[in-house]
Amino acid sequence: MKRALLFAAVLAGCGDDAPTTIDAAPAADGNMIDAAPPRELISETRNLAVGELAEGIMTGGPDDLALIHLEAPVSEMDWNIHGHPDGTTVVVYEELNKMTVDYPYTPSAQGDWFLLVRNSGPTNMAVKIQVGLYGNMQWQWQE
Repeated sequence: MKRALLFAAVLAGCGDDAPTTIDAAPAADGNMIDAAPPRELISETRNLAVGELAEGIMTGGPDDLALIHLEAPVSEMDWNIHGHPDGTTVVVYEELNKMTVDYPYTPSAQGDWFLLVRNSGPTNMAVKIQVGLYGNMQWQWQE
């Protein structure tokens, strides 16, 4: 019986030769962050009072990309991406009460798209905002 188990263990270890190249983890293969550095990196810490917001304008289209990274000290940060076609407000994506956010955004059409970050907590807080710009994506702070 011991011989049979030993033989089975040896057979289990046999197989094709190992690949000669090392592949990245599956999650990294499709990750644009690993592919190339951004053309431009917006990086700023905004001090937001209770209920205050910061808003940036991303101008781009379907061939562009913004890699958004947000950090707050507590889970009291609301954020969204929205547009204003024909004078309306269309929310593309929104999350409430977050502490960290990592979100890749490619616009569905050429235009201005707004990144809104709001302090929804009971005290003032500093929010770290980083946006990596790829393609022809442009950025400016909404004043």
